[in-house]
Amino acid sequence: MAECFRLMQAERSRYELQAAILFEKGSFSRQNGNYLLKYKIKGDRFVWNALPSLATENSYSGEAAISKSRIEQIEQLIEFFAKSEAGIIS
Repeated sequence: MAECFRLMQAERSRYELQAAILFEKGSFSRQNGNYLLKYKIKGDRFVWNALPSLATENSYSGEAAISKSRIEQIEQLIEFFAKSEAGIIS
């Protein structure tokens, strides 16, 4: 959890930019270590997939309801990005 909080502070600007791309294009992906992280907006949900580059690793996915206000959505995505990069959500 400490890594997640560190990422939320240290990477906030990058996460805000990623959120803007996600809202504009409806999807966003980035490589993080051995995983390709894919994020999408699907209806009223944020959806993510972590796809491993190694066949011996597991893939993960999840989703969360989208908040109503844009400010809450951005904060939610910052936490979402940090948790997925820290390996907390699976």
